[in-house]
Amino acid sequence: MKNRVKITFVLMSLCFLLLGACNNQNTKGEVDSIHYNFKEPISFPFEVNEISSEIDIQRVDYLHQFIFTYYNSKSTQQINYILSKVLDETEDVDTEGKIEVNLDNGKVAYYEESSTSQKLWWKREDGFIARFIYFIDKNTSPLGEFKLEKDEPIKLANQVQ
Repeated sequence: MKNRVKITFVLMSLCFLLLGACNNQNTKGEVDSIHYNFKEPISFPFEVNEISSEIDIQRVDYLHQFIFTYYNSKSTQQINYILSKVLDETEDVDTEGKIEVNLDNGKVAYYEESSTSQKLWWKREDGFIARFIYFIDKNTSPLGEFKLEKDEPIKLANQVQ
């Protein structure tokens, strides 16, 4: 499990370097690079047997998004850890209808749930909006017996602070 997280981190780091070297040029035509440092959780409320990550930078000068996926192929439980940042704009967390919770570092996060998912959102100091989204069966079925306790997404968030 820890080796998969390390491998994922190494692959993400290489992708950041390649992406930065290939796509980001400053006004002088010189190549800049993109460097982000994200912690990933190492303890989950269910057994994780598949881990993947995705870099979604369609426009290097506008939106940077990173998606880490933690999945159990037997139970179909899945957690997505999504970090997104709109460059040169202030992006706020929509707090309407969400429950305010405090993380261990004093940051405020916002929790919400529906019959098919549980979500926790917060704004990081580096301007990224971070969120954990938990669901089963590709977010097509009610959570039912797989519903997490409300503190489980908070525990995940505390691991990545």
